[in-house]
Amino acid sequence: MAQSGDSGVTMYAGLVIVLLIAVAALALFKFNMFNVNDLLSNSGDDRRGSIGRDGGSADGSDTGDGGEDGGENWSGEMPPADKYYKSHSEPLPKTITVTKTAGGETIEVEMCLVPQGWFIMGENDGVRSNMPKRWIWLDDYYISKTEFTNTQFYGFILADGYRKSQYWSQEGFAYIQNQVRYRGSAYIGWLPLERTNHLWGLASPRTDSDETMTLEVLESDGILGAPDCTVLVLPSNQAGTFIDVDNVGDQVNVRMKFRDEWRDIDGLDLRNDTDRNLKEEGLLHITNSEGRADLSGIRSSREYTIVAWVDGDKSNPVMGRLRRSESPFMRDGNMPVVELSWFEADACCRYFGGELPTEAQWEKAGRGTTGKLFAWGDELDMNLFLPDATGTKRHTTPHANLNRWRIKPVGSFPTGASEYGVEDLVGNVSEWCRDVYIEIPKWDERNPLSRGGAQDRRSERGSSTHDDDPQTAKLHNRRYSDPYARGVDTRGFRLVLDPATALKMAK
Repeated sequence: MAQSGDSGVTMYAGLVIVLLIAVAALALFKFNMFNVNDLLSNSGDDRRGSIGRDGGSADGSDTGDGGEDGGENWSGEMPPADKYYKSHSEPLPKTITVTKTAGGETIEVEMCLVPQGWFIMGENDGVRSNMPKRWIWLDDYYISKTEFTNTQFYGFILADGYRKSQYWSQEGFAYIQNQVRYRGSAYIGWLPLERTNHLWGLASPRTDSDETMTLEVLESDGILGAPDCTVLVLPSNQAGTFIDVDNVGDQVNVRMKFRDEWRDIDGLDLRNDTDRNLKEEGLLHITNSEGRADLSGIRSSREYTIVAWVDGDKSNPVMGRLRRSESPFMRDGNMPVVELSWFEADACCRYFGGELPTEAQWEKAGRGTTGKLFAWGDELDMNLFLPDATGTKRHTTPHANLNRWRIKPVGSFPTGASEYGVEDLVGNVSEWCRDVYIEIPKWDERNPLSRGGAQDRRSERGSSTHDDDPQTAKLHNRRYSDPYARGVDTRGFRLVLDPATALKMAK
């Protein structure tokens, strides 16, 4: 009998062990499944991130409790309209054009009023970062009608915004000064010439048929401009005709043909030459007090050799090569400015007296008060079948530059405007927002803004011409990116102004 009892105990213990193993295996399976989903949802290029539809965290963390109710508490009833309402002595204009003068040019930005009030933010769509659906109050604000353009950003460049710390956060200015090779995008702005950091070229936001180019010559310290400096600009199709340039290491040699003989010359010889009309031909330039020279009149060529006598006309000059843009259509003044870090977009908005939109401001500008999924309604209407830039036919919508694989000038799809007149919120390029990205933020009821460290990832809203996923195109969809990330040619930004600033700038 004792032996039989021992066998029963042994059998019972064995069953318990088997059950424990099964429970542990199930728990491990679930743990691995969610972690795999997290890894998948965090994949992506350009250091961007998005949230998987299973509701898993993109970084495996829960940094708040704003979405814990899963939307079960949504009643749809709008809170009292007078809770935060502020009266005005006069009605605010629905649209306004603000101006800013920089470098002798007047930059205009069309702004649309988004009036104060409640709106529906978020959606109970099973994506944890988008939930819960909630009522949010925003005070009056103006938002730019379209994405910021090359022409508008050019105003920031002309104002030497990249050199003025008052427009930058401390982290952003340090980043620009120490880690960024050029001041602007790859299409407009100040770019160092090949071979030297003493010569910089400023590309303006125009096409090849109507463009300006400015040269900046820096002194030996590489900081200040070199005034009254002799500059030779030699188009590649002119080299060797009567003037030529070569170099051995840092030694630059300039030669000019006199009858049948080639002679070495310097900056003073160029200034004193009276036989070849070098200035009239656009080959000889003298820098102004800021160390700059207008090269707009130079002969048309894809490449130029630039020689500058930085330390005097008798010194050894510096040499660089200047190339025209390979993508002239991206330099059009009405194209959205792209390839900028969050810090650059933030600094430009500060220069114009405003800020980047918060996530809430961006979302309300498109969804209005009724919580539309898209700026024009709840249907994406991907019913067009059109060829893209390569001839490949793709499904797209008539209301937005979505899944067309080529950026277009801003305002190209007026039927996609929101009820406030704001355009391009779906497709074309995605846009930086002011918020530090928190997957499940604790949104304040009024004017919410997620704050954090200067180096934390930043919110990015909207879709681009490369997107074809209806979920990505929805205006409540959230994503993020590294604030240092440059070179993304499908991401831009837009400007937000408070009413007082907007009205003042419009006068």
